This record gives sequence, C-alpha cells and structure tokens, in this order.
Amino acid sequence: MVGDLPLKRKDYLRNVLMPAGAGDDLDWMRRNRCYNTARDLENLQVLLHLQGQEEREINLVGGSSRRRRWGWDNKQTPYHEEIRANWEQFAAVVGDNDQLEDLEIKNIVLPPAPFFAEKMVPSLQKPSLVRLDLINCNLTSGDFESVAQLLKKVPALVSLGLSRNGIGVSDAKTLSAAMAKHKTLSFVDLSECGLGESEDILPLLLKGSKKLNGLDLSGNKFEAKSLVLIAKFLSTHKAITVLNLEGIKFGEKSVTAFEKAVEKNKTLEELNLTSTEITLSTSIQRSLVLNDTLLHIDLSQNKLSMAAQKRIIKHVKRNPPLSILSMRECGLSSKTAEGLCNALKRNTNLAHLNIEYNTFNDKSVPFFVDALRNNSTLLTLQMTGNKLKVHTGRKELIKGALCDPTSLQTIAESNHTCLVTLNKGNISNNVTHENGFWNINALENEGQKIRYKVIAALYTLKTIKLKQSDFQHVPLELMPRLIELVQQEMGYGKYGRGIWKAPIRAKGSNPCLTRVYEVVHGWSMMPSLFAVSYYHHSCVLSFRQVYHRYPNHFVALYHLFYTERPW
Repeated sequence: MVGDLPLKRKDYLRNVLMPAGAGDDLDWMRRNRCYNTARDLENLQVLLHLQGQEEREINLVGGSSRRRRWGWDNKQTPYHEEIRANWEQFAAVVGDNDQLEDLEIKNIVLPPAPFFAEKMVPSLQKPSLVRLDLINCNLTSGDFESVAQLLKKVPALVSLGLSRNGIGVSDAKTLSAAMAKHKTLSFVDLSECGLGESEDILPLLLKGSKKLNGLDLSGNKFEAKSLVLIAKFLSTHKAITVLNLEGIKFGEKSVTAFEKAVEKNKTLEELNLTSTEITLSTSIQRSLVLNDTLLHIDLSQNKLSMAAQKRIIKHVKRNPPLSILSMRECGLSSKTAEGLCNALKRNTNLAHLNIEYNTFNDKSVPFFVDALRNNSTLLTLQMTGNKLKVHTGRKELIKGALCDPTSLQTIAESNHTCLVTLNKGNISNNVTHENGFWNINALENEGQKIRYKVIAALYTLKTIKLKQSDFQHVPLELMPRLIELVQQEMGYGKYGRGIWKAPIRAKGSNPCLTRVYEVVHGWSMMPSLFAVSYYHHSCVLSFRQVYHRYPNHFVALYHLFYTERPW
C-alpha cells in the first residue's frame, strides 16, 4: 500500500500498456519499452507518495536510464490514468505543506488539463515558494496560462524554469506580461523551448525580462536577426548578470553586435558560449570573451586553435577578475600545458578550472604538479577524460601535487586546497586514491588534512619511511601524540571514516604496531619517554627551540600536533 492508495505493480501496468491483441510475437523493443514505462510509472507512484510532506525542497525526476541509452520515448515518464489518484494525492499533500520553498518536476508528463490549473496552482500559492521548475513536462497553452496566473499569487518567487516545453506566440505573450509585473523574479530558464520557430516569440519574452538578473536561452535555434535582438536587449537592460547562449551558432554579424553590447553592459558577469562556434580568431570575438568584466566564462565544445589557446593563457596570466573558466572539449593539448600552468602559478583570482575531455597526456603532469604546489587559490581542477595513464600520469599527479610522500616536510608543503578530479567514479581509484585525497582536501581544517595525508603515506602509499632524523627534534611531551598518530590507519575504525575507502587486508594483521615500534625504537630519547614528565610550558619552550634551530621541521610538526586535532 502507498498511503491510502493501492500500489499498481509494474507487472499489472505492463499488461495495461500492451497493445490490444498483442502476443508473444510483439518485437523485443516494444516489449522492453512497455516494461520500462511500467517500471517508471511504478517508481513515480512511490515518489508522489514520499515527496511533499513537510519538506522545504521537492524533486520529482522521471525518465529511465535505459531509455536514455537507447533514445526511447523522449526520456520522459508518461502519464497514465492508472495513477491519476496518486497525482491528486500529491497535490493535496503539497497544499498542506507550509514550508515548501523549492519544487522541481522534471521529465514527467503532467496529467492533462485542467489538472495543473485546478489541483496544482491552488496548492502552490504559498508565500514561501521561491523556486519552481517544470522541466520537460509537455506543458500545454492552458498550463502556461496557469503558470502566469500562479506568478501573480506567489510574490516571493525568484527562479522559474520552463526548459524543454514548447512555447508558442500566445504562451509567450501571457508569460511576458506576468514576468514583467513580478517584483522578485530574478532568473528564468527558457532553454530548448523552440523560441526560434516564430519571429514573434523572442521579442515578447525579452520585453518581459527587463527586470531579470539571469536568462537562459540555450538550445534554441535563432536566426541572425534574433541574435542581434538579444544583443540589443543586453546593451539596454543593465540588470542582467547571467546569460546562457549554449548551442546557439554565432555569425560575424551577431558577434559584432554582442561585442558592442558587452562593452556597454558593465554588469554581465557570467556568459555561457558552449558549442557556439566561437573561435577567438578575430579581435571582435576576443574582446567579447577576454575582458575584465566577466567572472565566469564557458567556452566548452568550441574548437580553439593553438593561437586562440595562447591568447586565453595570456589572459589568465594577466590575473583578471575571472574566477571560473571552463574549456571542456576545446582541443587543448600538452603543447599548451606549460604555458597554462605558468599562468596558473601567477593567477590568484581563478578558483575553478574545467579542462575535461582534452588531450593532455603524461608529459604535462610535471607542469600541473608544479602549478598546484605553487597555487593556493585554485579550488577545483577538473581533468576527467584526458589521456593520462593510471599508473604514471594520474598517480604521479596526485602524489606529486596533493601528497608528496618523500618526507613529513614535503607532505606539509603539498597542495591542501584544490579538489582535483581526474576520473569521475571509482575506476582505478585503488591505484591513484584520488577520491580519498579529494575528500581530504575538501575538509576545512588544514592540520587535519595533513594528518590524514601522513597516515595515508605511511601505510597506503608505502613510500614514506620513518627515520630517526624525522623525529629527533620532537619535544618529549608530544611523543605520546606521535605514537597515537602513527598507530592509525585510514578507513579503519573511526579514523577517516567517510573520507577514505579502507583496503582489504589479511585477518589479524596489524601493521600499525610495527610502525609504532619503528618510531619509538628509532628515537634517541626513547628511555626518557617512560621516565620523565613535563608540564605544558616546557613543551612551548621546546617548540621555540625547534623553530629557531630547525625551521624546516617546525611547519610539519606544528600542523601534526597543534592544529585542532580531530581525535
């Protein structure tokens, strides 16, 4: 049972979906389509029941992974009369939820009109609602009119998403009037809505977008005339800060118009030009992208020549206010790695760099290692899909940049701020341990990061060796803490749980005791450990002596013992 309603099982739904009179001779593709649709409807029933009860955020996401792979049924969970009662129950539960702030319905066909107008609109009239996304829901003209009416009754709404719903001229007129009158609406997503099918649609929607801070027009097929109209909108409406034009093909005329618009508009901060055939081959294209106004630039899936890559590197080297740069699938190679990494060493503003699915190989690894060890402001580096080999490139980049296990000092001097992604998922993670180091660098306390890396180097990486010279200057009072530290192992017990995946080892084996013996036995003051006790003031004095006599050891010891211990 699902609430007070019986759950329609997928076997029953599959029989309902089968064409009348169809038998075993029905082709396998249609049988699988019926099975996947039935499974999606069964899952949707559960979602409709579980979501909506005293939750601030509700996400109803449909579609099937198998259908996405084979391209079946438009990637949606369809509507069926068998589950109409579940939809009505969901609308009633949402109406009783006074805490609702965000509602997302994605890849799910809504019940036919007048369900949205009669059931959902009254339930969504809440002063707390700030975000509404109806993505790929097959909205009709009546539904768009209901959305416009809802805008009048939800005064706090900030974000509205209508992506992948076909918008006609009458729908655009209705939405435009409601958007223009709304006082708090800041962002509207109109991607893949067929806005280029008529010349009258875009002018109407731009007229209602005068007060917006962000507008997503990606995935629409516009003519050059429409692009010039968008550029004119950008130059005259100074409130716009975010503009997404992904997938819209630019011509020289439209590029010139946008270059002049960006020059006039000093408020635009984020510009997405993914797959727009921008090549940066002309001075107008370069001035559009490489300026001191934009904080976020996305140039992904554009074929950039070597000259264009060098211009981008030169721009990064100038240290502009740019904080996010994405160049996925842009044809970057190891030939530009040295220049890019030298620019990163000098740049202190860039926080996020995405260079996934390019052709960087193992030859570029030393440059990236050097850049990461000399840059403490870059927070994320995404390099998935490049030609880095597991045992050489990826492993050496992680060890060299994030955890150099040569000694305690080299670990302390490694990069502890950047989240490096070399391969999404867990493929070859047991070799590179990149997921574990990603989790460590995501922590807030730097001392805790270094302690975790020391433990990883001691046992998992098996490269660092405990020598008497590493610990002969450790104050006596800190030796028990050192013994406590070296007997830990990442992923076992409570130490590093959720940070590091514990390796499989033989039952009864305890390598930690061996490490403790090596430390204590190799320490010149081992007898004093069990014979003398000091107060805290002598510990401080000893640290001062270490700092003046052996400054290279001081940094590592300070992070290991005096920076907020997690245990």
